[in-house]
Amino acid sequence: MEAFLGDPGVKVLIAVDDSPYSEAVVDSAVKRDWPENTEVLILTVLEPIPFDCESRSDMRALVEAGSQKRRQTAQELVEKISDKLKKQLASRNLAVEFAVKDGSAKKEIVESAIEFGADRILIGAQGHGTCAHNMLGEVSRVVAATAPCSVEIIRQTVCK
Repeated sequence: MEAFLGDPGVKVLIAVDDSPYSEAVVDSAVKRDWPENTEVLILTVLEPIPFDCESRSDMRALVEAGSQKRRQTAQELVEKISDKLKKQLASRNLAVEFAVKDGSAKKEIVESAIEFGADRILIGAQGHGTCAHNMLGEVSRVVAATAPCSVEIIRQTVCK
């Protein structure tokens, strides 16, 4: 990708999960010639677990423990990606921050882009799900259709 010539810096939201498509997004971001003073927000969203455990207190504790583990894993993921970007792009003076949010990924990515003032969103063509070379994932499709900024959908062939 070309540098954004003449820009004092851009704001980029990188939406990730632990899928191979997110690895492609991060690899793509690392290879770019970002202008100095670019701000990056690495975001992952924890979708709610569709399980009603209100009637069973023994299950509630189990679900809460699982939710805490999911949050910890997500936090470790965005910290690892943040460290990778900072290390590989240290000469570019990038400001890298990260966030873990709860809710619908489609909604939270767009809302976070608005709050952050993103000029661009980088997102994988698909997250978790089936192998479909020619289909966009639901989240990337909705984000591209509703975000107020440019959305770049990164594709990587991970299955044949």
